[in-house]
Amino acid sequence: MERLTLFNQLADKDGIIAVYPNATRGRWNIGVRPEQTSQLGPRRGNGRRGGWGGGGGYPGGGGYPGGGGGGYPGGGQAGGQNPEDTETRKRSEPADDVAFLNQMLDHLALKYSVDSRRVYATGLADGGFMALRVGCSMADRVAAIAPVAADLPKTMICLPSRPVPALFIDGTEDPLISYNGGSYKPGQFHMLSAEDSVKAWAKFDRCAEKPAQAKLPSSDPKWKETKTFTFSGCHEDAQVMLYAVKDGGDTWPGGEQYMIEKEVGKVSNALNANEAIWTFLSSKKLPEESGAAK
Repeated sequence: MERLTLFNQLADKDGIIAVYPNATRGRWNIGVRPEQTSQLGPRRGNGRRGGWGGGGGYPGGGGYPGGGGGGYPGGGQAGGQNPEDTETRKRSEPADDVAFLNQMLDHLALKYSVDSRRVYATGLADGGFMALRVGCSMADRVAAIAPVAADLPKTMICLPSRPVPALFIDGTEDPLISYNGGSYKPGQFHMLSAEDSVKAWAKFDRCAEKPAQAKLPSSDPKWKETKTFTFSGCHEDAQVMLYAVKDGGDTWPGGEQYMIEKEVGKVSNALNANEAIWTFLSSKKLPEESGAAK
């Protein structure tokens, strides 16, 4: 993700603390149970190792201003159990990634001068789903999210504590996360379409019912315009947007072809995802605490 996103360049340019957390065994726990008991089945291609990005209320990572490391919380061992059985069970249970990310942010705040009102989450595919979960579960710490090639799972429980601004970036020809919705991986879960995901998020944020639609001219003449959907009039000035990248795949627009086109689709150069994401995120802040000294 560091190589793919080049957020380090934004760190040098805009003072971002860029953070690239890794998932346990390469799989984020997005809080959605598989619809079939196939958790140990084959995973998608090797290039999908948890690209970071990190119900009923306002929905929900990776983060910046934030920067590096932090281990997963360890679990206690119950007395009287075979240590080998306990270790096997711990290995098979999904990690508590919300606890991990909260712990990571605590750690970073001790080491760096972090603006706690401007922490953001973004990610690609699995990391994008985790960005959605962060918006659901960490709305008190994360100001806005930007999932790429990830849409709302139909069974994701989302109870954010406030309206969370969100930018979705989806390729219209994504072979793995269909723009029109459907099943994700064999037997895992079903997703809303890209447009329905944004519409649902806009309802969480209590935005105006209909989005403004427009087209962004392509930065590369070989690619078509990117269609945009923008929901405004949201509570607490939140904003919800979708960039529908024409002919784009399960990829980072403006990034590299990290896997063969047959598996993940094409990388579009019509849009620079870094610039689009940072332009959106950088203006978003957590609300000031009521009664805070000024």
